Amino acid sequence: VESSDSSNYDGDHIWVQSQKYYVIAEPSQILPQHIIKFKAHDNPQADKELLRVLSLPRWSTKREEIVDWVPENRLCAMSMPTTDALWMGFLHANVDDDRLEADVKRFFEVHAPDYAKNIRVHIASGKYKKAHVEMRCTIPKDVVHELNKRTFVENGVERFITVDDAHGSPSMRCPRWIARYCRGRNLRFTHSCWCKHEALPTANAKYYLQEIDQWSAKGTEIWEKFMQSAPFHDGSYPTIVKISAIQNHTLSRLHEEYRGYLRNKNKEEPVVRELYHGTNNNILDVLYQHGLQPPSDTKASEMCPVSGGKGLCTTLCNNDCQYCTEKHDWNKCHMFGLGIYLADLSQKSHRYCSMPQQLRGGRRRFRMVICSVLGRSLEVAGHLTEKAAMHDVVNVRALGETLKEMIEPQKGAMLPTRHDVEGADILAVKGLGPYAARPGFSVINSEYIAYHPYQCLPKYEITYEV
Repeated sequence: VESSDSSNYDGDHIWVQSQKYYVIAEPSQILPQHIIKFKAHDNPQADKELLRVLSLPRWSTKREEIVDWVPENRLCAMSMPTTDALWMGFLHANVDDDRLEADVKRFFEVHAPDYAKNIRVHIASGKYKKAHVEMRCTIPKDVVHELNKRTFVENGVERFITVDDAHGSPSMRCPRWIARYCRGRNLRFTHSCWCKHEALPTANAKYYLQEIDQWSAKGTEIWEKFMQSAPFHDGSYPTIVKISAIQNHTLSRLHEEYRGYLRNKNKEEPVVRELYHGTNNNILDVLYQHGLQPPSDTKASEMCPVSGGKGLCTTLCNNDCQYCTEKHDWNKCHMFGLGIYLADLSQKSHRYCSMPQQLRGGRRRFRMVICSVLGRSLEVAGHLTEKAAMHDVVNVRALGETLKEMIEPQKGAMLPTRHDVEGADILAVKGLGPYAARPGFSVINSEYIAYHPYQCLPKYEITYEV
């Protein structure tokens, strides 16, 4: 709110017309986002300390809190007869991941040797650590409950921990929520969650579109960037007919909650990008209410009152839908996993826009979305080892142990390490250009894949004709 006079008493900022700048009341109102380096005519001496700080991969004046304790163990709630994945925790955050992985494997060798062979252990970090264990054969419920009574040796110290079905149980309130969303709720065959889920926080959310003047500063910025990659892949030149701001206060609040989650996880302010998203234009009202949704691993049934009749290949429903029950298999789709696909070129996202409005003369009217996207990126430069190699990937962390099996690095490139994977929040697949890319195995232009709906906030809608 602009103050009524220069005392800045009854508002939070003033505009100084003579100097053409704002004066802000509180430091907390300001978030530095970019530093611009430029040459000055008088060639002033560079600040060596600033240059040193900018050369570092990470820098903060805050001292990291060392968490050397874990909460009390919760009871094992497993009720399914068997499972192929286990959750173990909580583990101490100040113990090295490799040490914890070895301790988990040793725990199975000692207490469940029949199930210890070739298990995969992923240590997930947060305020506390936990282990996700992929079994090579299913493990019975009674064995899992018995493991909760066995001694776990963590970094040389004996204790008990909770061992539970990673897919959850119908009687259990979901513990896997991040910013009030569980990724497993719409997965039936891959990393599914069978817990009791509350209604989505966007169930009663409202949105509205506010038109932006194309000749305003923001309108011009959006117009110029959108047109930079024209003509599109089919040779067409788009004509922008309208730009609208998408206003959804519930989604904005959830986006901020996810920002807080990343801030706590990575101990730094999250990176923000504005990226394009192209999709089926028949479901944009759903996206503007609930946010961009990571796709399910289940086909959309034409009989389903929610997902049928929209031209969808995957369902909009949760994994308890009685109509959508058939597994979705690779069909030249979801090349890098079951995520939200975004791009920094409008030309790239136009390829994914479908179900346009048909106009006279054969012209078509499309709508594309610009999103605010949060998180560290994990850049991958290379080719899939097979076309369906990454189809079932549901989050970045799932790549830690398997990336080398899925990606052949581009010549001269290195695959990210497990440490890189653990610290990442979004997958960035590098475009290799028209000569190095292999159709179906790699991409010409770069794309980004997010796996959480509130990581991406729909901000603007561009309506255009081709």
